Amino acid sequence: MIAFESAARHCNFSRAAEELNTSQSAISRHIAGLEAQLAAPLFDRDNRKLRLSEAGRQYYHAVVSSLEALSRAADSIAEVASGHLTIACTHEVSHLFLMPRFEALQRVMGQEIHIRVMTYEYDTPEALRDPRVDVILAYEATGASHGDRVIALEEAVAPVCAPHFAAAHRSVLDRAVSDWGDLTFLELTKPNRGWASWQDWFAQVGRPARAPQVYGFDNYVYLLEAAAAGRGLALGWRGMIERYTDAGSLIVLTSGFLAFDRPLYAFIPPRAKARPTARTCLAFLGQGDRGT
Repeated sequence: MIAFESAARHCNFSRAAEELNTSQSAISRHIAGLEAQLAAPLFDRDNRKLRLSEAGRQYYHAVVSSLEALSRAADSIAEVASGHLTIACTHEVSHLFLMPRFEALQRVMGQEIHIRVMTYEYDTPEALRDPRVDVILAYEATGASHGDRVIALEEAVAPVCAPHFAAAHRSVLDRAVSDWGDLTFLELTKPNRGWASWQDWFAQVGRPARAPQVYGFDNYVYLLEAAAAGRGLALGWRGMIERYTDAGSLIVLTSGFLAFDRPLYAFIPPRAKARPTARTCLAFLGQGDRGT
């Protein structure tokens, strides 16, 4: 079947032989054996050009499907047997969401399971294509069925800043948001639909009467570090900022968090649906704010 798949894909026995590191005569023998078993020609040979016959086209689709199923099964068995769990997410989600929960997740998975975190740059399809990935954390779970996805973190944000920044600007911060035009705002600029923006927050509470100064960052960790250094106001995502607020390097300025409708999802990609470790991890991530 492998010889036939290569020959059918290239429509050339010589190129199939090169790809499989064998001889053209060996490819020809494999094809002849299949045609004898099927009692049907798999290729039409006309003027020394090779193309699939109608039977060959039908068989090619079946072979490709079968080989893909075998590959998926092999990936799944290898991952389960190796005792690994691979989670894919952005650097920010790894640092701010996953790492504070890592020990609790390890206890649930068991010490015999080696947990690996694979980071990517805002490109979920990259993680979807990787056969090693068991669970993906992302702001979209397109294509994942209800049973294969959970909400890992609801979106709720509030303004945060360093204590010394709040003290220096207390007279302004105690007034309405419309008077905040003299303050500096820190904004995430890298495209990422999962992070609420200041414009989203202003739309709910009101806008500064005068346009404030805004500094952009392409990484949420760097943005929070700048806020902790006293460089301005940041939007803090509940469930992401606790390592800063617990340490006292950031404080929440308002009495409550504003909720939005763009949660962080955890989901299992199609290749990993049969892996028990993926199911256990998904169940853990879907139980709310654990381990913080």
